[in-house]
Amino acid sequence: MIMGNIVFRDRYEVLEELGRKPGRKTLLAHDKDTQEKVVVKLLLFGGDFEWQHLKLFEREAQTLKNLSHPAIPTYIDYFDLGKQGKGFALVQTYDDSWCCFAPVWADTLGN
Repeated sequence: MIMGNIVFRDRYEVLEELGRKPGRKTLLAHDKDTQEKVVVKLLLFGGDFEWQHLKLFEREAQTLKNLSHPAIPTYIDYFDLGKQGKGFALVQTYDDSWCCFAPVWADTLGN
């Protein structure tokens, strides 16, 4: 799904949706600061939200922040959506070569 005119933190301009599960979205975005493509993972508070989801999302952000390996996405940013919605966003590096594995990872890792 192609998306437009959505920009988080005046920096991450959404290009398209890569995946969706209840309460979660994974987006491809353009980082205006670095001119690179990035992945923005959203955890949205809604009817299907469980506190365990937030714990897992925060753990993923913290783990990415502490890891450094070429096969693992690099942590870029983590923030509260604020006025753009109820939830949090995790921003990480994007690599075109990962796209062919994205559906497999989304199913295995819960997107």
